[in-house]
Amino acid sequence: MKKKWIVLGLIVALCGAGAYYHHNKKSITLKPTSFEMTAVAKGNIKQIVTATGTIQPINTISVGTQVSGIVEKVLADYNDEVKEGQLLAQLDTSVLVENRNDANARLELAKAKQRIAKLNYERIEKLYKDKLIAKASLEEAEIELATADANVLTAQADFNIAERNYGYAKITSPVSGTIISKEIEQGQTVAASLQTPTLFLVAEDLSKMQIEAYIAEADIGSIKSDMPVTFTVDSYPSDTFNGVVRQIRLSPTVVSNVVMYTVVIEVDNSSRKLLPGMTAFVSIVIEERDNVLRLPTSALQYKPNPFVKKFVDTIKVDLKPNEAMVYRFEKGRLVPTVFQKGLTDTSWVEVAGGLKEGTEIITEYIQGGGKRPR
Repeated sequence: MKKKWIVLGLIVALCGAGAYYHHNKKSITLKPTSFEMTAVAKGNIKQIVTATGTIQPINTISVGTQVSGIVEKVLADYNDEVKEGQLLAQLDTSVLVENRNDANARLELAKAKQRIAKLNYERIEKLYKDKLIAKASLEEAEIELATADANVLTAQADFNIAERNYGYAKITSPVSGTIISKEIEQGQTVAASLQTPTLFLVAEDLSKMQIEAYIAEADIGSIKSDMPVTFTVDSYPSDTFNGVVRQIRLSPTVVSNVVMYTVVIEVDNSSRKLLPGMTAFVSIVIEERDNVLRLPTSALQYKPNPFVKKFVDTIKVDLKPNEAMVYRFEKGRLVPTVFQKGLTDTSWVEVAGGLKEGTEIITEYIQGGGKRPR
């Protein structure tokens, strides 16, 4: 008897569970409040490539010396504005003067020997014409005169070098500009035996600067000359500066296994706010379109989860490269919709066809119609 009641109770429980499940299954429906949605609307899209680079003067001249010596005077300092030909420093000239005097003395001696050889040649030539000496004596005199002439040329060259080296003791600016680096002090010895030492760096015109930005190979194909550029620097975080792409250098570099190309950006620095060496955070405008239909890129990322999939209309989709699929909500169902993409940036995608303005597109499922799934 007891078993009978137990079996009867199990049957009643199973029937009740089945009825409850059947009732809930019928009641499970999707509502508009089950999703976050966004509408196709008009707005602006700007496709950009971002990069970092270093601000540099367009033309920087290294001022060095071709002679060794002790720095006797330093007449220019950091940030000085200098003119072309202006004296920047003076080396001690005592040794250079002695070298010039020695070269001059050897030149005068060579000229004296040249005069003697010439007189001797003229005398022997006259004797040869009078048939008083053999031709061999004339030829010997010719050789002595030619040797004397060559010695004069050699001595003259040595004197010219000594004179030029004396002039190199005066360090002058080759261009008009601003001193941005000074590498010498008074009393310092500079040696030019192996390579020309750099004494000053002169930036030719700081009112015009350039940025050398590094662009990855995936983006370099979009960069063209004369494209507009905006950038910021840490020193002036609230200011936005403008520039123009002037050159794409063809020599690549590899950074962390990524091929990078240098893009030179010309910048107006009339305000003199930008200083050499600053890091610029660059945005290069590839293309922009105003007042076009657009969707947030998040709408393209939404995919129905397993629970929602049973409410999705089944369609056969073969997307083309310029197409994308989104989901609309219609009468408790999710309707896959294909549209044509246009310009895309990091936040928006242009709707070039397939969707009308105001169409609501699903961006996220909210569990329970108002609570986000955890």
